[in-house]
Amino acid sequence: MKLTTFTCALVAASLAFTGCAEAKKQAECKSLIEAINPHTTKVRKLSDDMPADASLEVAAKAFTAMSAEVEAGASEVKKLAVETPELKKFAEDYQTMCAGSSKAFKDMVAVTQKIAAAQKAAETNPEAAQADVAKAQTDAATAEAEIKKATAPEDGIVDGINKFCGATK
Repeated sequence: MKLTTFTCALVAASLAFTGCAEAKKQAECKSLIEAINPHTTKVRKLSDDMPADASLEVAAKAFTAMSAEVEAGASEVKKLAVETPELKKFAEDYQTMCAGSSKAFKDMVAVTQKIAAAQKAAETNPEAAQADVAKAQTDAATAEAEIKKATAPEDGIVDGINKFCGATK
């Protein structure tokens, strides 16, 4: 009889622990998702709202805002007390992605400034500025590729969090 009571107590304690662990996991999931989603939404909106033929000034402002937004998202995620190992890994991966994305966005701002300078130089001396314009165009293509590379992990991170947390797309 004592063994059965002890076994029941162990099962009850195990279930209570599992319930607490699940509640903690769900709370951490909610915190992580709530920290990431607003920033992701803002960056996508900034990107979507930038016309394909945006002026260099408009593009530079948009990329500067995107950089600031991903930095804010990384900072917010860093402040979270995430202890669940899987979620902690997702949070670290997100912060790494944000650091790379911010750098890529800042690099694109620098490229827009180079393009503007090359275009201005071309106004007064087109032949002399031709090489600068070509270099700036190459740098722009490189910066665009770096943005794509830096932001590529986002879908995998978000899908992983959603799967782990039990959310569906």
